[in-house]
Amino acid sequence: MSVSPISPAAIAYVREQATEVMQYQCVIERVERSEDYDEETLVLTPGDRQELYSGRCRIWELSGSASIMVGDADIYQQSTQLSIPWNTTAVIKRYDEVTITAAPTDPQMVGKRYQIQNVAKAGEMRATRRFEVTGAEVPL
Repeated sequence: MSVSPISPAAIAYVREQATEVMQYQCVIERVERSEDYDEETLVLTPGDRQELYSGRCRIWELSGSASIMVGDADIYQQSTQLSIPWNTTAVIKRYDEVTITAAPTDPQMVGKRYQIQNVAKAGEMRATRRFEVTGAEVPL
């Protein structure tokens, strides 16, 4: 069995510092996907919502240096990331929904909704639980 060169104290320090920069508050919910819809409006009936996490979070964007050609246009890649504290016990999965509930540095973010697209996993010294998200236009 190999021993990690990273001390428990170093891991704890990095995780504490990463949590300190999380200035937003958010709620992450799992929504039961319903196949029922209103026959008159043809709108899907929302399913039950289960709150998985409520607390500190951080949202940030990563811009890629590469572009792709779509027709005659260059499209530049950008990825939106969400972080929550490492010690969170909730198991967050793809398609779970995130709502920003407080954003002291950017009030425009309050009420903004996202959907989890990818759960990032890697590395021994992970400071946060990290997810790739996209903006969600799904009704509450």
